[in-house]
Amino acid sequence: MMFAAFAGLLVAIGIGIPIAFALSTISILVLWHSDVSMLIPVQRIYQGTNKFPLLAVPLFIFAGSLMNQADISRRLVDFAATMVGRMRGGLAAVNIITSMLFAGMSGTSMSDTAAVGGVMIPNMVKRGYDRAFTAAVTASSSTIGILIPPSLPMVVLASYMGVSTGALFIAGVIPGLLVGFGLIAAAWVISVRREYPVEEPFRLGRFLYALVSAAPPLLMPLIIIGGILGGVFTATEAAGVACVYGIFAGFFIMRTLNLKKLYLAVRDAAILTGATLFVTATAHVLGYTFTFQLYSDTVMGYFDTAQMSAIGVLLSLSLVMILLGIFLDGFAMMFIVVPLFLPTATAMGIEPIHFAMVLIMCWGIGQQTPPMASALFLTSLMARVDVITITKANVWFILVMVLVLALVIFFPYWTVLWLPHQSGLL
Repeated sequence: MMFAAFAGLLVAIGIGIPIAFALSTISILVLWHSDVSMLIPVQRIYQGTNKFPLLAVPLFIFAGSLMNQADISRRLVDFAATMVGRMRGGLAAVNIITSMLFAGMSGTSMSDTAAVGGVMIPNMVKRGYDRAFTAAVTASSSTIGILIPPSLPMVVLASYMGVSTGALFIAGVIPGLLVGFGLIAAAWVISVRREYPVEEPFRLGRFLYALVSAAPPLLMPLIIIGGILGGVFTATEAAGVACVYGIFAGFFIMRTLNLKKLYLAVRDAAILTGATLFVTATAHVLGYTFTFQLYSDTVMGYFDTAQMSAIGVLLSLSLVMILLGIFLDGFAMMFIVVPLFLPTATAMGIEPIHFAMVLIMCWGIGQQTPPMASALFLTSLMARVDVITITKANVWFILVMVLVLALVIFFPYWTVLWLPHQSGLL
């Protein structure tokens, strides 16, 4: 029955059925076959979103939409260019650092790709960078959007697993920085080999001007992280503060927001919130189905038979997630895998925050592997290069992410758990 349920999910999603409908339909069919009352799925859908931490989802999405509509990309690009433009292939490094800065506001990879790519791809192509390389840098760096807080997948995953959203946020900082600096190193090596151009040398006056210009958007992640670390507010409350600050900064400091853009920000946030929470609600039905059918016991029995260690479980989890990422959306992967692997991970003493960060890292890698590579498809349209060509150029950047994933698995304390412990969130 377990394999039939998995096959049904893959077929349903593969033929284009929306993820939420696929998750709920397969769950209902399995429960109906088991003579379970059909009131149970309805109750589980309600309970799936009736959680206070999930209030952060629409608020963080709205805060990111506000910053998108406020046209902050150019300010962040100019600021990043003053720091790394002088190195060989400086625009590639600017692209990556801008994504790291933008990640502290958007919470999603697609927002990062659209905002940063819209500015950087034309500039890099104009300066002589290969289109496939440009698209690969943009797509791979957008993965940082779900690693550095605030992160929409982290909010949803924390609520689903029942762990602290703030602790998961802080746990993503070091992996996010490792991915960012690793991508810069890979881009620099490729740029040196291809003799890509060098930009303007560092000038203190230009740096200070760019810093002042970029200060309003840069304050948002500082407010969020500083408030959580300082115990001033929870992650959900931080999302509300971010929205208020975004409106204030957009209208009165940067003066790039108006009523029309505010309406567009509300509209975009409402659409993405509806889609995200609908998937979250139906995923709870799938989780209940897996638990009721004891599928997790089957998985645990396999690991017991194989006598795997905790690291072996996480390596197996990563392999499954990366393979599923070829065919499935990140939310679908997460909601299928968590109810199967989490009981085994808990039984083996794996810290839930560590488990969650491995999932998020695999989610990011999955965004880079076609045919379900959402980041690649968007950059493909923007750079006018086919996805296969971008994938070939993206191999070295994917290897960087896999290397960081290995560091997270083998050295959990120093990569994931140290900051939450130091901040008192664990």
